[in-house]
Amino acid sequence: MLALLTPLITKGVIDNTERGRISLRLWFVDGQEPLHIRLNGDCLRDIAGCRLEFSNPVATTTTAVPELVQELRHTPHRFNAGDITFSRRVPDTDNRGALSNILYIEFFADDVKRILLEFSSVPYEISLPQWQQSREDDNVQQLLNMEALRAHVRTNVQLYKGPSVTMLQDDMPPCRWDYILNRAEAYMAIYPSIHAKYGPEPGGYLSAAFVMDRTDFLNRMAAEDEAHMPPADEEMERDWEVTDFLPKEEAEAVYRAMHHALFKEASQMTAMVQSMVINGAEKLRSSKEAIAYVNTYSGVIAHMLATLLLADEDHDAELAAQRLQVIIRRMRILDAMVQALPPVCSTPLRRAGAALLSNTEHLLSTLHP
Repeated sequence: MLALLTPLITKGVIDNTERGRISLRLWFVDGQEPLHIRLNGDCLRDIAGCRLEFSNPVATTTTAVPELVQELRHTPHRFNAGDITFSRRVPDTDNRGALSNILYIEFFADDVKRILLEFSSVPYEISLPQWQQSREDDNVQQLLNMEALRAHVRTNVQLYKGPSVTMLQDDMPPCRWDYILNRAEAYMAIYPSIHAKYGPEPGGYLSAAFVMDRTDFLNRMAAEDEAHMPPADEEMERDWEVTDFLPKEEAEAVYRAMHHALFKEASQMTAMVQSMVINGAEKLRSSKEAIAYVNTYSGVIAHMLATLLLADEDHDAELAAQRLQVIIRRMRILDAMVQALPPVCSTPLRRAGAALLSNTEHLLSTLHP
């Protein structure tokens, strides 16, 4: 869980005048007592040893504080420090390519919650450092902060339950691929926040690979470095995919299944549901008929890929057939539900659903002639 609380903060104090201890006080827009957190560790080198007071002139004073703030105030937590610095470099929003320094405060509650505050152009007062942090100590602190973020990623991956697991109802027999794909989906769900942190940094793809547990990638980069091979630009710049978080053999199997004609057809229908219903007019997407249709459709798609993976494994053909039968039953229910939607979307969705149903039935017949 990532909590971006910047607009709710009116002012704050970071006190790292005692080596190895950070005292953090944050005042919120509700005017109640500040959140006071003591963290083991130090700020990064630019403000290590200092006491920094800041205010946030653009705090959203009309917004009520979320329940998370009260929980942080009144419920005991185990807090870990992340990066706390006033010299995080981020691209300006004016598209000129310039970089600006921002005040960046990151900490973790019980590994589960990552609290992030980012302030630009804030009024501040800073004391002279009471002690000096060496470059070596700063590097160690950054590694400890990365380890805290890595623990946060691991914890959230373990807790994640995506559609492939939550939609396992009584009639759908589970398979190992449901849980394999759920784990990969968990990494993909958290990846954007990690990419946002490390993407702008030189060599940030290596830091992202470390906190995301992509040891295969790091080993490959290390081997290329030892062979004096330059890093491939396309490998550094491309967005990561689900298959990046799977062992090689499983990734190859998923890649084949994603190129199966049935999965491609399902992907095309998913795009239609997204554009016509989920992103459709407010009156349509908020209607009980649309919500019921999307939920049922999610149950179909959530298990399509895992079932295709099973169908590709000869020893699991019977289980694949059982799952296809459930998917077919749900698709027939969809055909009835779609008629409650406006014709502008129900007609093309019913046509696409009928084609997908026919091809799914054909796949079932190949498993059980």
